[in-house]
Amino acid sequence: MSEAIKLFVEDARAVSIEAAAKIMGLKFKRTGFEHPQPCPNCRGTDTFSFNTSKEKWNCRTGGIGGNDAIGMAAHCEDLDIKSREGLLEACSIVLGRDIPDEGQRESDEDREARKKRLEERRLQNEADATTRAASQDEFRERERNKARGIYQSLTALRTAAQMHGRFYLQRRCGGYPDATWLRVGADVTYWHGQDERGGPLALYSGPAMVAPFIMPDLVAIGCHITWIDLGGPPKFRPELVDPSTGELLPAKKMRGSKKGGLIPIAGHPDCSRWVGGEGIENGVAFGVWEAFRADTFYFAAGDLGNLSGPADPSSRFAHPALKKLDGKGVARPVMVAGPVPKGDQAADDVMWVADHVDELVLLADGDSERVMTAAAMARARARHARPGRLIPIVWPREGYDFSSMAAEAVAGDL
Repeated sequence: MSEAIKLFVEDARAVSIEAAAKIMGLKFKRTGFEHPQPCPNCRGTDTFSFNTSKEKWNCRTGGIGGNDAIGMAAHCEDLDIKSREGLLEACSIVLGRDIPDEGQRESDEDREARKKRLEERRLQNEADATTRAASQDEFRERERNKARGIYQSLTALRTAAQMHGRFYLQRRCGGYPDATWLRVGADVTYWHGQDERGGPLALYSGPAMVAPFIMPDLVAIGCHITWIDLGGPPKFRPELVDPSTGELLPAKKMRGSKKGGLIPIAGHPDCSRWVGGEGIENGVAFGVWEAFRADTFYFAAGDLGNLSGPADPSSRFAHPALKKLDGKGVARPVMVAGPVPKGDQAADDVMWVADHVDELVLLADGDSERVMTAAAMARARARHARPGRLIPIVWPREGYDFSSMAAEAVAGDL
């Protein structure tokens, strides 16, 4: 690699997620740091997002993410960042300039000046990375403490005088667990956007079910909040609208960290049989169906990526039916994150599963895109596989998830 190319790549590494997103024409919300939107590569509705505070991006459909602008550009433009050509194209995108001509002649003075700039840029990038890491660690710990505070201030759902949590799960799932993991509050604040002074804005306050994200030591690192409106079937969640954009907001939020964690629903992690998948309601519905077995720990993952982890890029494959238009207007197959886990991933790139578990029942989602979900579930099975461990994947009826099947059964009994 020539010195000119090295400097070109170092320049690209210094580009922030925010600056690259603007160059690439990605969408920004008016307020906040998180910017969800359709993925330029995988499409969908809000499966792709980038965070300008945490310097991270993520695609839930593709099962991929990262913390640099080059990787984000490569994913959005469907480039193979492992190849020289793909890397340089991604660098060109985030910099907004052409790839250097390696054959260009230069004077000895220019060469020395460029080497000096390259070394200065490399050192500055290292210093900036250290500063960002420290800032992110501080931000993460503050968020974890806030999440713990929210969760610890509430009462166990099964015993609380506040009935909203039990009624919510009864209608969505056909019942609720006799366990203390899930909690409920009558007046939980929904923070969104900023007020006139630039502080966080309390957009809404009302009943909510709150669950922790826990690690193997059972310490909470975050919490999952579901706001409840018992007068709003079929999902019994309030309709929340961003006042500045009119955008419909999700009635679920995660606070603190979910990385490497999972949401406990019923039972204890000491059990040798675990059952769970994406979504608290699905785990509860399945637990109700099998009467919350005493030998089983029921859990939920924060999302599909938390359940299955990232995919090995080499296992990507073309979707057999879905297509998208490329820059020239040609319809090309949508590429799907494959069933093979990424080989060099860290342990906390996916939720933890205790070593003593000998049966891990994974609950699939039948109302999500079938091919992408199946690939992710196969990846989850491969990622959590251990000698002697059984990992069946259980699917609901096509077009349903387990909670919608339970809700239909409840409605039929009324």
